[in-house]
Amino acid sequence: MDADNDVQMSLEEFTMIRDFIHEKSGIFFAENKMYLVKNRLIKRMSDLGIKSVRDYFYHVKYDVSLKEFNQLMNLVTTNETSFFRNEPQLLSFSDEVLPLLIKEKNQKSGSKTLKLWSAGCSSGEEPYTLAIILLEKIALMSGWDIEILANDISENVLQKARQGEYTGITLRNVKPNLLARYFTKAGETYRINPEVKALVKFIHMNLNETRRMAMINNIDVIFFRNVMIYFSDEVKKQIIRGFYNTLNGGGYLYIGHSETLHGLSKAFKLVYFKNALVYHKEAAEIETVGERTVGTRVTVDKSGAAGGASRAMDLLSKIKPMTVGK
Repeated sequence: MDADNDVQMSLEEFTMIRDFIHEKSGIFFAENKMYLVKNRLIKRMSDLGIKSVRDYFYHVKYDVSLKEFNQLMNLVTTNETSFFRNEPQLLSFSDEVLPLLIKEKNQKSGSKTLKLWSAGCSSGEEPYTLAIILLEKIALMSGWDIEILANDISENVLQKARQGEYTGITLRNVKPNLLARYFTKAGETYRINPEVKALVKFIHMNLNETRRMAMINNIDVIFFRNVMIYFSDEVKKQIIRGFYNTLNGGGYLYIGHSETLHGLSKAFKLVYFKNALVYHKEAAEIETVGERTVGTRVTVDKSGAAGGASRAMDLLSKIKPMTVGK
């Protein structure tokens, strides 16, 4: 099986594989991706001694251990990322969102906990970047309990993430002082230092698994950047609903700078920060008189980051219990 012509894939066979992948993972391939899918299956089929796409389909479908499904996910997912990717979004987090969260927790809950989620973390560059940002803000974060949850559907890239060893182009955006402070050089390889690793918890998880999604809670900020392109609209809506339920009131959601929640959810409010646009789950508080609920009050951020007095008045005129859009 050295040539592409050794394996034939009919539209029917492509559809079988494509629909199976979508059912299990939420990842969707249009028909124009048929050649890409075939190309990525060729070597794996050769390694297994399987000569037809149909036979491979039944092999992966009836593997109850899911080992072959995990191999399939490694094959069909693309993992292109780098440290400090899309710096304006990261600046909005470090210089605008993070101070707001710290101030809010200090003034209201008194809870010194901060929990971030890198959803679709690939080989670890994004969650480690977030850890470095927080370590750079250590004076602000003194005494805080910090956790960065990071998941991916590919066990192969998670193994690389846990190792924390990087070379080449993925490090191109790391400033020299940060490279010296948070990495240890070993030949051509840069290893993430233990204090960075200690903040990140990697888990193997499929974002299409609603039950596992529901087990994650009390998240303050979710980074779900440049991942939505892989999912069908139905699955996108399901994932965004899950994120909304997972976030604390007042939490934030970052998606790719060219992505949007338009047509997917009306639950989040789009916040115009100086450096980036960020989706916000507004904090809702139930007011009671004795044992009787009298209404829902939306806490409006008056820092000026989200639109000022006119926007606040508009929000207050439209107060209603928060629901997740379909």
